[in-house]
Amino acid sequence: MKQHLTIILLTIWSTISYAQIAGNQVYQNNNRNQTPVSVNKSSFVSTDSTLIINANVLLNKEADYYLMTVGVKGEAKTVVACNQDLNNRIDLFLTDLGKIGIKEEDVYADFISQTKVYDHSIEGNVITEFFDGFEIRKNLIIKLRKLAVIDEIIELASKQEIYDIIKVEYFNDDLDKIYDGLFDEAMKVIEDRKGKFSKHSSIRISDTYRIVQDNFGVHNPQSMYKQYDEAFESSVVNTNYSGNYVKKTVRKDKTFYYEGAQNRLGVDKAMDEIAPVIGIQYNLGLSVIYDLVR
Repeated sequence: MKQHLTIILLTIWSTISYAQIAGNQVYQNNNRNQTPVSVNKSSFVSTDSTLIINANVLLNKEADYYLMTVGVKGEAKTVVACNQDLNNRIDLFLTDLGKIGIKEEDVYADFISQTKVYDHSIEGNVITEFFDGFEIRKNLIIKLRKLAVIDEIIELASKQEIYDIIKVEYFNDDLDKIYDGLFDEAMKVIEDRKGKFSKHSSIRISDTYRIVQDNFGVHNPQSMYKQYDEAFESSVVNTNYSGNYVKKTVRKDKTFYYEGAQNRLGVDKAMDEIAPVIGIQYNLGLSVIYDLVR
Protein backbone atom coordinates (compact mmCIF):
# COMPACT_ATOMS: atom_id res chain seq x y z
CA MET A 1 0.00 0.00 0.00
CA LYS A 2 2.87 2.39 0.87
CA GLN A 3 4.51 1.66 -2.48
CA HIS A 4 1.27 2.45 -4.36
CA LEU A 5 0.84 5.66 -2.35
CA THR A 6 4.42 6.71 -3.19
CA ILE A 7 3.78 6.19 -6.92
CA ILE A 8 0.57 8.23 -6.76
CA LEU A 9 2.31 11.09 -4.92
CA LEU A 10 5.18 11.09 -7.41
CA THR A 11 2.71 11.21 -10.29
CA ILE A 12 0.85 14.15 -8.75
CA TRP A 13 4.10 16.01 -8.01
CA SER A 14 5.30 15.43 -11.57
CA THR A 15 2.05 16.90 -12.95
CA ILE A 16 2.25 19.95 -10.68
CA SER A 17 5.88 20.57 -11.56
CA TYR A 18 5.10 20.50 -15.27
CA ALA A 19 2.35 23.10 -14.82
CA GLN A 20 4.72 25.39 -12.92
CA ILE A 21 7.41 25.13 -15.57
CA ALA A 22 5.08 25.47 -18.57
CA GLY A 23 3.37 28.61 -17.26
CA ASN A 24 0.22 30.10 -18.76
CA GLN A 25 1.65 29.47 -22.22
CA VAL A 26 -0.19 26.12 -22.09
CA TYR A 27 -3.42 28.07 -22.69
CA GLN A 28 -2.43 28.79 -26.27
CA ASN A 29 -4.51 27.16 -29.00
CA ASN A 30 -2.61 24.03 -30.01
CA ASN A 31 -4.46 23.93 -33.32
CA ARG A 32 -2.54 27.01 -34.41
CA ASN A 33 0.83 26.86 -36.08
CA GLN A 34 2.98 26.62 -32.97
CA THR A 35 6.55 25.63 -32.27
CA PRO A 36 6.89 21.82 -32.25
CA VAL A 37 7.71 20.10 -28.97
CA SER A 38 10.80 18.43 -30.41
CA VAL A 39 13.15 19.23 -33.28
CA ASN A 40 14.79 16.55 -35.40
CA LYS A 41 17.93 17.27 -37.40
CA SER A 42 20.53 15.32 -39.35
CA SER A 43 24.28 15.78 -38.75
CA PHE A 44 25.61 13.14 -41.18
CA VAL A 45 24.42 11.66 -44.44
CA SER A 46 26.73 9.16 -46.16
CA THR A 47 26.58 6.98 -49.28
CA ASP A 48 29.10 4.51 -50.70
CA SER A 49 31.16 7.35 -52.13
CA THR A 50 30.28 10.58 -50.34
CA LEU A 51 29.71 12.06 -46.90
CA ILE A 52 27.58 15.15 -46.25
CA ILE A 53 28.04 16.94 -42.92
CA ASN A 54 25.54 19.56 -41.76
CA ALA A 55 25.92 22.32 -39.18
CA ASN A 56 23.59 25.04 -37.97
CA VAL A 57 24.84 27.85 -35.73
CA LEU A 58 22.97 30.79 -34.26
CA LEU A 59 24.06 34.27 -33.17
CA ASN A 60 22.16 36.45 -30.69
CA LYS A 61 22.97 40.07 -31.47
CA GLU A 62 21.81 43.30 -29.86
CA ALA A 63 20.59 45.84 -32.41
CA ASP A 64 22.89 48.70 -33.36
CA TYR A 65 19.91 50.97 -33.98
CA TYR A 66 16.11 50.93 -34.08
CA LEU A 67 13.42 52.51 -36.25
CA MET A 68 10.26 53.42 -34.35
CA THR A 69 7.20 54.32 -36.40
CA VAL A 70 4.37 56.36 -34.89
CA GLY A 71 1.17 57.35 -36.68
CA VAL A 72 -0.17 60.93 -36.59
CA LYS A 73 -3.56 62.02 -37.89
CA GLY A 74 -5.62 65.21 -37.95
CA GLU A 75 -9.10 66.32 -39.01
CA ALA A 76 -10.40 69.73 -40.12
CA LYS A 77 -12.96 71.28 -42.44
CA THR A 78 -10.35 72.14 -45.08
CA VAL A 79 -7.18 70.51 -46.33
CA VAL A 80 -5.11 73.60 -45.50
CA ALA A 81 -6.36 73.80 -41.93
CA CYS A 82 -5.91 70.07 -41.42
CA ASN A 83 -2.35 70.03 -42.75
CA GLN A 84 -1.30 73.12 -40.82
CA ASP A 85 -2.65 71.78 -37.53
CA LEU A 86 -0.98 68.41 -38.14
CA ASN A 87 2.39 70.03 -38.96
CA ASN A 88 2.19 72.24 -35.87
CA ARG A 89 1.70 69.21 -33.64
CA ILE A 90 4.56 67.41 -35.37
CA ASP A 91 6.86 70.43 -34.93
CA LEU A 92 6.09 70.57 -31.21
CA PHE A 93 6.75 66.84 -30.95
CA LEU A 94 10.09 67.22 -32.76
CA THR A 95 11.08 70.04 -30.39
CA ASP A 96 10.41 67.77 -27.41
CA LEU A 97 12.36 64.93 -29.05
CA GLY A 98 15.35 67.25 -29.42
CA LYS A 99 15.33 67.79 -25.65
CA ILE A 100 15.97 64.07 -25.09
CA GLY A 101 18.77 63.91 -27.65
CA ILE A 102 16.96 62.87 -30.85
CA LYS A 103 18.09 65.07 -33.71
CA GLU A 104 15.71 66.38 -36.36
CA GLU A 105 17.63 64.52 -39.10
CA ASP A 106 16.87 61.26 -37.28
CA VAL A 107 13.12 61.75 -37.85
CA TYR A 108 11.39 61.35 -41.22
CA ALA A 109 7.76 62.30 -41.92
CA ASP A 110 6.11 59.89 -44.35
CA PHE A 111 2.85 61.13 -45.90
CA ILE A 112 0.27 58.32 -45.83
CA SER A 113 -3.16 59.55 -46.94
CA GLN A 114 -5.61 62.42 -47.36
CA THR A 115 -9.26 61.38 -47.28
CA LYS A 116 -12.68 62.99 -47.06
CA VAL A 117 -14.63 62.56 -43.84
CA TYR A 118 -18.39 61.97 -43.79
CA ASP A 119 -20.91 62.04 -40.97
CA HIS A 120 -24.68 61.61 -40.77
CA SER A 121 -27.71 63.22 -39.20
CA ILE A 122 -30.96 61.60 -38.09
CA GLU A 123 -34.36 63.29 -38.41
CA GLY A 124 -37.28 61.03 -37.66
CA ASN A 125 -36.70 57.85 -39.61
CA VAL A 126 -34.43 59.53 -42.20
CA ILE A 127 -30.62 59.18 -41.97
CA THR A 128 -28.78 61.74 -44.09
CA GLU A 129 -25.08 61.47 -44.86
CA PHE A 130 -23.08 64.68 -45.34
CA PHE A 131 -19.50 65.76 -46.08
CA ASP A 132 -17.72 66.86 -42.88
CA GLY A 133 -14.12 67.74 -43.80
CA PHE A 134 -10.78 66.02 -44.36
CA GLU A 135 -8.45 63.67 -42.55
CA ILE A 136 -4.67 63.54 -43.17
CA ARG A 137 -2.40 60.79 -41.89
CA LYS A 138 1.38 60.83 -41.61
CA ASN A 139 3.89 58.42 -40.12
CA LEU A 140 6.95 59.61 -38.23
CA ILE A 141 9.92 57.25 -38.49
CA ILE A 142 12.35 57.84 -35.62
CA LYS A 143 15.88 56.44 -35.54
CA LEU A 144 17.08 55.41 -32.07
CA ARG A 145 20.33 54.07 -30.67
CA LYS A 146 18.90 53.13 -27.27
CA LEU A 147 15.60 51.40 -26.54
CA ALA A 148 15.48 53.08 -23.13
CA VAL A 149 14.15 56.32 -24.64
CA ILE A 150 11.01 54.70 -26.06
CA ASP A 151 9.02 55.31 -22.87
CA GLU A 152 9.94 58.99 -23.03
CA ILE A 153 8.94 59.17 -26.70
CA ILE A 154 5.54 57.63 -25.94
CA GLU A 155 4.89 60.21 -23.21
CA LEU A 156 6.03 63.11 -25.40
CA ALA A 157 3.86 61.85 -28.27
CA SER A 158 0.79 61.75 -26.03
CA LYS A 159 1.21 65.49 -25.35
CA GLN A 160 0.42 66.07 -29.04
CA GLU A 161 -2.39 63.48 -29.09
CA ILE A 162 -0.18 60.98 -30.93
CA TYR A 163 -1.17 57.54 -29.69
CA ASP A 164 -0.55 55.15 -32.57
CA ILE A 165 2.74 53.32 -31.94
CA ILE A 166 2.88 51.31 -35.16
CA LYS A 167 6.10 49.29 -34.86
CA VAL A 168 9.72 49.14 -33.70
CA GLU A 169 12.24 47.57 -36.09
CA TYR A 170 15.70 46.25 -35.16
CA PHE A 171 18.81 46.65 -37.33
CA ASN A 172 22.52 45.78 -37.32
CA ASP A 173 25.14 47.64 -39.31
CA ASP A 174 27.47 44.96 -40.76
CA LEU A 175 25.71 41.83 -42.03
CA ASP A 176 28.80 40.66 -43.93
CA LYS A 177 30.79 40.54 -40.69
CA ILE A 178 27.97 38.64 -38.97
CA TYR A 179 27.84 36.12 -41.83
CA ASP A 180 31.62 35.60 -41.74
CA GLY A 181 31.55 34.91 -38.00
CA LEU A 182 28.74 32.38 -38.37
CA PHE A 183 30.52 30.71 -41.30
CA ASP A 184 33.70 30.21 -39.26
CA GLU A 185 31.75 28.71 -36.35
CA ALA A 186 29.79 26.40 -38.65
CA MET A 187 33.03 25.12 -40.21
CA LYS A 188 34.37 24.35 -36.71
CA VAL A 189 31.28 22.25 -36.03
CA ILE A 190 31.71 20.46 -39.36
CA GLU A 191 35.40 19.74 -38.68
CA ASP A 192 34.47 18.30 -35.28
CA ARG A 193 31.86 16.02 -36.85
CA LYS A 194 34.29 15.03 -39.56
CA GLY A 195 36.64 13.83 -36.82
CA LYS A 196 33.86 11.86 -35.14
CA PHE A 197 32.96 10.17 -38.43
CA SER A 198 36.61 9.19 -39.04
CA LYS A 199 36.97 7.87 -35.49
CA HIS A 200 33.94 5.62 -35.72
CA SER A 201 34.12 4.53 -39.39
CA SER A 202 36.54 2.32 -41.30
CA ILE A 203 36.09 4.40 -44.47
CA ARG A 204 38.66 7.16 -44.95
CA ILE A 205 37.62 10.69 -45.94
CA SER A 206 39.53 12.12 -48.90
CA ASP A 207 40.86 15.67 -49.17
CA THR A 208 38.30 16.49 -51.87
CA TYR A 209 35.26 18.43 -50.63
CA ARG A 210 32.97 21.29 -51.52
CA ILE A 211 30.25 23.39 -49.92
CA VAL A 212 26.87 22.09 -51.03
CA GLN A 213 24.62 24.74 -49.55
CA ASP A 214 24.42 27.61 -47.10
CA ASN A 215 21.24 29.04 -45.63
CA PHE A 216 21.52 32.41 -43.87
CA GLY A 217 18.51 33.41 -41.79
CA VAL A 218 17.63 36.70 -40.08
CA HIS A 219 15.00 36.53 -37.33
CA ASN A 220 13.70 39.94 -36.30
CA PRO A 221 12.05 40.27 -32.88
CA GLN A 222 8.85 41.82 -34.23
CA SER A 223 8.07 38.55 -36.05
CA MET A 224 8.93 36.30 -33.08
CA TYR A 225 6.05 37.07 -30.76
CA LYS A 226 3.27 34.58 -30.08
CA GLN A 227 -0.09 34.98 -28.45
CA TYR A 228 -2.38 33.12 -26.15
CA ASP A 229 -5.77 34.13 -24.82
CA GLU A 230 -5.60 35.22 -21.18
CA ALA A 231 -5.45 32.25 -18.82
CA PHE A 232 -8.77 31.80 -17.07
CA GLU A 233 -11.37 29.17 -16.23
CA SER A 234 -14.96 30.18 -16.96
CA SER A 235 -18.15 29.26 -15.17
CA VAL A 236 -21.14 27.80 -17.00
CA VAL A 237 -24.60 29.37 -17.05
CA ASN A 238 -27.37 26.87 -17.74
CA THR A 239 -30.42 28.77 -19.03
CA ASN A 240 -32.51 25.62 -19.42
CA TYR A 241 -33.26 26.82 -22.94
CA SER A 242 -35.03 29.85 -21.50
CA GLY A 243 -34.75 33.36 -22.89
CA ASN A 244 -35.02 34.91 -19.41
CA TYR A 245 -31.26 35.10 -18.88
CA VAL A 246 -28.83 37.61 -20.33
CA LYS A 247 -25.17 36.63 -20.14
CA LYS A 248 -22.80 39.54 -19.55
CA THR A 249 -19.14 38.79 -20.22
CA VAL A 250 -16.04 40.68 -19.15
CA ARG A 251 -13.16 41.46 -21.46
CA LYS A 252 -10.52 38.73 -21.61
CA ASP A 253 -7.14 40.14 -22.52
CA LYS A 254 -4.64 38.51 -24.86
CA THR A 255 -1.05 37.91 -23.83
CA PHE A 256 1.93 38.14 -26.18
CA TYR A 257 5.36 36.68 -25.50
CA TYR A 258 8.72 36.37 -27.26
CA GLU A 259 9.85 32.95 -28.51
CA GLY A 260 13.38 32.75 -29.89
CA ALA A 261 14.26 30.97 -33.13
CA GLN A 262 16.64 28.49 -31.49
CA ASN A 263 13.74 26.45 -30.14
CA ARG A 264 12.55 25.52 -33.61
CA LEU A 265 15.78 25.52 -35.62
CA GLY A 266 17.63 22.82 -33.73
CA VAL A 267 20.91 24.72 -33.76
CA ASP A 268 24.22 23.06 -32.89
CA LYS A 269 25.69 26.13 -31.22
CA ALA A 270 24.36 29.47 -29.98
CA MET A 271 26.86 32.35 -29.90
CA ASP A 272 26.88 35.50 -27.76
CA GLU A 273 24.12 34.70 -25.31
CA ILE A 274 22.50 38.05 -24.45
CA ALA A 275 19.38 36.87 -22.58
CA PRO A 276 17.20 38.34 -21.19
CA VAL A 277 17.85 41.12 -23.71
CA ILE A 278 15.86 40.65 -26.93
CA GLY A 279 17.89 41.28 -30.06
CA ILE A 280 18.17 40.03 -33.62
CA GLN A 281 18.90 36.34 -34.16
CA TYR A 282 20.96 35.15 -37.11
CA ASN A 283 21.49 31.54 -38.10
CA LEU A 284 23.61 29.88 -40.75
CA GLY A 285 22.98 26.34 -41.94
CA LEU A 286 25.96 24.89 -43.80
CA SER A 287 26.36 21.58 -45.67
CA VAL A 288 29.70 20.23 -46.90
CA ILE A 289 30.16 17.12 -49.06
CA TYR A 290 33.32 15.01 -48.86
CA ASP A 291 34.46 12.22 -51.18
CA LEU A 292 35.12 8.90 -49.47
CA VAL A 293 38.13 6.72 -50.32
CA ARG A 294 37.05 3.25 -51.45
